[in-house]
Amino acid sequence: MSCAAGVKNFRLLDGLVGWDPYKAEFLTGLDSEEGMRLRAKHPEGLTPAALLPYLLLPRLARGCRPCEWYLLTPAPPRSRLLHRDPCHTHWIPMWEGWCEENLLVDAVAVATWRHRIAVADQGAKRVWIWAQEGLHLAGEIALDRPVLLAFTPAGHLLVTTAGSDVILRYSASGDFCGAVPARLPTAAERLAVGGDCAMWVSTAEPGGVRKLWRAPLDAREFLPATLDQLRLVFPKTELAAATQDGFCRERTGPDGVAYRECWSWFGRCLEPSAIEPPALPALEKQGQLLSLPLDSGVPRCRWHRVRIDADVPPGCSLELAVATSEEEAPAPQGSPAADPLWAAFEAGLPHPQDWQAGRPGASDFLIDLSPGRFLFVRLRLAGDGFATPVVRRIRLDFPRSTSLDYLPAVYRENPEAEDFTERFLSLFDSLMEDLDSAIERAPALLDVGGVPDEVLPWLAGFFDITLGRDWSPEQRRAVLREVPRLYRLRGTVEGLKRAVELVFGVTPEIQELAAARGWGGLRYHTILGSTRVFGRASSRFHVGRSRLCAAPLRSYGNPDLDPLTAEAFRIRLLVPRAGTYGPVDPARLARLVNAQKPAHTLATAVRTGGAFVLGGEVAVGVDTAFEPLPAPVLGQAGNVRLRLDTVLWPGRRGPAAAFRVGETSTVGVHTVME
Repeated sequence: MSCAAGVKNFRLLDGLVGWDPYKAEFLTGLDSEEGMRLRAKHPEGLTPAALLPYLLLPRLARGCRPCEWYLLTPAPPRSRLLHRDPCHTHWIPMWEGWCEENLLVDAVAVATWRHRIAVADQGAKRVWIWAQEGLHLAGEIALDRPVLLAFTPAGHLLVTTAGSDVILRYSASGDFCGAVPARLPTAAERLAVGGDCAMWVSTAEPGGVRKLWRAPLDAREFLPATLDQLRLVFPKTELAAATQDGFCRERTGPDGVAYRECWSWFGRCLEPSAIEPPALPALEKQGQLLSLPLDSGVPRCRWHRVRIDADVPPGCSLELAVATSEEEAPAPQGSPAADPLWAAFEAGLPHPQDWQAGRPGASDFLIDLSPGRFLFVRLRLAGDGFATPVVRRIRLDFPRSTSLDYLPAVYRENPEAEDFTERFLSLFDSLMEDLDSAIERAPALLDVGGVPDEVLPWLAGFFDITLGRDWSPEQRRAVLREVPRLYRLRGTVEGLKRAVELVFGVTPEIQELAAARGWGGLRYHTILGSTRVFGRASSRFHVGRSRLCAAPLRSYGNPDLDPLTAEAFRIRLLVPRAGTYGPVDPARLARLVNAQKPAHTLATAVRTGGAFVLGGEVAVGVDTAFEPLPAPVLGQAGNVRLRLDTVLWPGRRGPAAAFRVGETSTVGVHTVME
């Protein structure tokens, strides 16, 4: 039920407000924001295709080695046991000669345990048990029409026979060990024992679906089980499809691409297109919602308009019908015979002739019914079993309000003319209302946090930004939120650092190399008039002042400007090799830096290793220790000398700035003594 401040002029039906259901049949999603739809025909997903990777067919069994399989061929003329392992690309017979031709007659099931193989042969009325992978006959069991076989983790063989619900237990050599307490469910088609020491049985149900049962070996009855429980016990095999013509395995090649291998039940190769199992309808084909009486609060209310927000795929249909009444609980008058296609569903409380249904495919129509305070809604969804209509919202406007209210009263003198004018003007009113609604909602399209993920690339196009395909929606939204700030900071150190953080999830260290050059730096105790800020360039040739062979000859630039231009307009980025979103790609990092740096600068991106970087020259690794230097003392024992790595500082009572040599000279941290 929809509520709003002020005068109510519309009602909403959706998953958030509620659908006010009186009766909902074969529908789901009534409390979902995604919308209401036809429910699944098999909620547990127990179709033959869903069980195939976990419960093998009776004619297939896995061997001990990886990718090793056993296949039991059908009867005419005689059954054969085929074997396939990684060393062979095709199926080969287990035995050769007379044994292979005369042993099996009409075998129907095969099971394996370690190096033992058991085969149920109805033609021979035997269950054969071989050891050493078919080289030695370990035992035989005389049974009339054996059907299913399964080995337990302890090596016992379970056997079922046709027409009986008793599960017999035998040893690995064929000795009878009694019957299992639990009785076999009716119409059992597969039998297996999992690592949980429980028996798993699937039964065929009407409609081509399957039902799953489970019982421990010492239990007295089988209980229903789910597909999720089955997946936890049995490892998934490579079987992907199976029909009466054959079966397919799905494998992944070295290039990571999945492909299928298909064979007939006689072991012959087939094309994958030849094994296409018929798909069972996954959804209900019909569903209906009858709403409670929707109260307008206005006696003899003239309900105005119906708008439906829905998706109707091909092969599906959607029908919305409404009826009005002045009573909240009218006497039931509906008749199932009113519509033969929907005879299995209730027609609703009002009489079938009092319902107004919209045209097929119509999502917006006017309500042309007699006035009534209460409105009844009937929504019918139809599909083909594989697709379903999705209804997200229904809006019901009341009372009737059109542009006729703004025209002179002369247009209302004739009731027929008034009705025609209202319906005619409502066409233009709906267009204008849709335009007003689009204008009102336009700002919401620019809300980065509110739009769907699919709209984010469209928003990025406004700023001429290409979002990475591997970026998560959260990363894309974070980048778009920072776009206005990034444009203001573009070309600055802060802007470049923030761009790298957003894209790669790392915080770079940005160095302006001009600030670290050796010229023009005023150090401590610099005296104006006695300190030379820029020294002469020793790396360039000066006529009359440079020594030959001491400086290179260059034919461009001015050597007097070298101290000013050295390392100018150059920056360096120190970036870790991996960040929050994975490894940092050097090519992508270079493209990002070139797009965000000033055009006249030259940037270099360096991916650092595991060391901590101090500035651009000092790297602190795992073997670096922070310890104080020993205090140098001149003249102590005559063995202390000043070296390149000696740091001088005053004693306890000396000056605090630097060590003084003579009266005017000062030796500090930046003094080089040669």
